[in-house]
Amino acid sequence: MLYVFDSSFVGAQIIPDEKDSEIDRLCQKIKHDDEKQAPQLLWYEIANIFKNLTLRKRYTFDDVLQFFPLLAAMRLTTDFETGTAYSKKILRLCNNYRLSAYDAAYLELAGRKSAVLCTLDENLMKAAKKYGVITLE
Repeated sequence: MLYVFDSSFVGAQIIPDEKDSEIDRLCQKIKHDDEKQAPQLLWYEIANIFKNLTLRKRYTFDDVLQFFPLLAAMRLTTDFETGTAYSKKILRLCNNYRLSAYDAAYLELAGRKSAVLCTLDENLMKAAKKYGVITLE
């Protein structure tokens, strides 16, 4: 099975005070050898999430550095789709489903790869259903 992970799903798995029984239940559905992908955008979003954790003093910088081995253990493959045709697709998804370009990037990848979208974002889940992309539930 192929899955696309967004930053909300990734963050909830590795940030201790965001992990709960619901994320554990969802993660149990994914097998270790299933393919997991994300757009290149994920890495910027994760870095920004980690930065905000330190700015808000939820975790120290050294604490956040300890999250990287957990992130690496997810074995995410990065999709590098780029260019004007790609940007047009993203813009159309933004317009049609009232998404940010960031969320549209995850939806576009899941749609293009016929993957299951793993997100905790309610708006993105609703857009995925309308777009015909299965979400992990």
